[in-house]
Amino acid sequence: MNLFRLVNCSLRFLFAVSLVALTGCASVGVGNVFSKGEGPKKLPARIYVQEFKAPFDNFRVDRDGKDLTTFIAAEKLALAQGIVEQLNKYVAPAEVLKPGKVPPRGNFWLVAGTYDRVNQGSRVLRTIVGFGAGGTKLETRVQVFADSGKESTQFLSLLTSGGSGLAPGAWAAFTPAGAFSVPGAVANAGGASLGGISIDRKRTAREIVATISEYCFQHGLIPERKTRRPKKLGELPFLQRPEFVVPISGL
Repeated sequence: MNLFRLVNCSLRFLFAVSLVALTGCASVGVGNVFSKGEGPKKLPARIYVQEFKAPFDNFRVDRDGKDLTTFIAAEKLALAQGIVEQLNKYVAPAEVLKPGKVPPRGNFWLVAGTYDRVNQGSRVLRTIVGFGAGGTKLETRVQVFADSGKESTQFLSLLTSGGSGLAPGAWAAFTPAGAFSVPGAVANAGGASLGGISIDRKRTAREIVATISEYCFQHGLIPERKTRRPKKLGELPFLQRPEFVVPISGL
């Protein structure tokens, strides 16, 4: 009997870990991807990333006043830096464009955007309940411009949407019969609690750059072996080398 209970507990633990892995990753996707005109004929010498516009009313977080202003400023910079990091890996040299500056004329691209929705959610609900309860939400609109030498022209636009909190919470470790699995509860609670705006931001940066990467491949600018494929909203993601991200803030 003890052996049976041990095997049952182990199976539920492995199932919980697998479910966390499946539901806790790639929860940000892209949609409304549109390209305009013929687009650039070659990769840029450099890509500049502008901090996204961030209307205060689009942020639902547990801050206000000066704290909210500070939080949004840090968030804008962190997302821009995340996009730059990904661009440097997969597309072309990139850097954050300092506020108030404009990119130089020539063979350069500019990535700009707007935060449409930032919802902090509830870490307590994500940890205990999960399956979307207390989940976060991060949505953006993105535009990519090329400088033709005379004027900048937009050649790509997209939306990103997603969030954390889909993983099961600690309660899911309870069996129908009421027996409690401590390992399962710990795995569930730990997986659900990892969600937050910081990890959504990393995924958002990754999907934005994956969309740019795919555009570059489709237009013959980079080879397929270097291409990152974005997760399209409502579609299964491409199989590619995963990038594991860990949240670094209290959110």
